[in-house]
Amino acid sequence: MGASLCKIAETAFNLLPRNLQNFARSRLPRATIPRQAATPSGLALPSPVHATLTPAELGDGQIIVIGDVHGCPVELNALLDKCKFQQGSDKVVFVGDLVNKGEQSAEAVHLARQIGGISVRGNHDEMALERYEMWKKCGRLDPKYKYLEQFSEEDVEYFRQMPFSLSIPSHGVLVVHAGIVPGTPLEDQLLDDLINMRHVGAEGGANRYKALPKFPRSAGQPWANIYNGPQHVIFGHHARRRLQPCRFATGIDTGCVLGDQLTAVVLPPVSKLRSMGVASPPTGSVTMESIGGQLVSVRAKRCYKAEDND
Repeated sequence: MGASLCKIAETAFNLLPRNLQNFARSRLPRATIPRQAATPSGLALPSPVHATLTPAELGDGQIIVIGDVHGCPVELNALLDKCKFQQGSDKVVFVGDLVNKGEQSAEAVHLARQIGGISVRGNHDEMALERYEMWKKCGRLDPKYKYLEQFSEEDVEYFRQMPFSLSIPSHGVLVVHAGIVPGTPLEDQLLDDLINMRHVGAEGGANRYKALPKFPRSAGQPWANIYNGPQHVIFGHHARRRLQPCRFATGIDTGCVLGDQLTAVVLPPVSKLRSMGVASPPTGSVTMESIGGQLVSVRAKRCYKAEDND
């Protein structure tokens, strides 16, 4: 009987509108939150939800982790050139939000796929996929998402399979779009938090935290300021803060679409880690310096969108 009631509660919870789910999650004790059976927009989960890049998949090239592109393929090309990207050797990873705000979302996605890039899911990628599925069901497309008409089925599948996190164990790195709640295991993180959170507040005992809702604005602090490892988290999402070089996390949404910069973290090949005397995978909490990470940026050609908080 208990299991049946839990299943009914879980089903009912997942049928709630997204804003009500988020409201409930922000107020329920974490242990009572139902298992997540769908994405925050109610779409099918990717497989896997949390992906891993193995040393075999990395090969012996560098790893280029790129911040929020937001429909700016010109700057993406310039950044790849500045990073001396070698297709077939280097691996490109995006922190999400390939689309929206900029003028060339479809072109940015095509370029990301052309170079074999892997992207974790951002809140704007999730919104784009939600609008696509609604368009196909209802026949109406929001004018802001007109670029979806240029998507091939392969582009759509690329979005459907975007994981919510990507671990790179060889370097002790975790890539997410928005952040993680410090002290909570990855498998217990709320998917909505991974693509939307910015601040955390205390929850119960010492060193226990929960993500705070964006609206209404609550007291709290940026999650990366208190996160202490062990993985080094590379993330985007918060352009208002621009570069966030915290000890155990690095935020690289540097506002390209707002006329500022597009930024990458360039990680050395696994073989170079060994020549640096760094254990692979690293031991202890990982800093950017300890794994030889380098920041590379290019200026935006112009401002494509006014500053906002989205």
